[in-house]
Amino acid sequence: MAIPPPNVNPNQLVRYVVQIDAMQDTDSIGQVRQLLTELKLLVDRIEPGEVEVAVTHPDSPGQDDIREALLEAGFSVQNITVQTG
Repeated sequence: MAIPPPNVNPNQLVRYVVQIDAMQDTDSIGQVRQLLTELKLLVDRIEPGEVEVAVTHPDSPGQDDIREALLEAGFSVQNITVQTG
């Protein structure tokens, strides 16, 4: 179970904006989309270099889970920004 970021209501929608410099072509975008979907994340937006995902359940993967899964797949994460609401 992932621990929600501080000051986040566990019943609140949380969005993660993830910057991935290596995600620049359709193949890498497809790989990242599939990986994040398999983590049960809702992919709201995906474009070269950046993906935005949403979670609505407190047991959903957190920043560390996302970073680790992407790294295992060969994608280095430059930054993850958390947005609530």
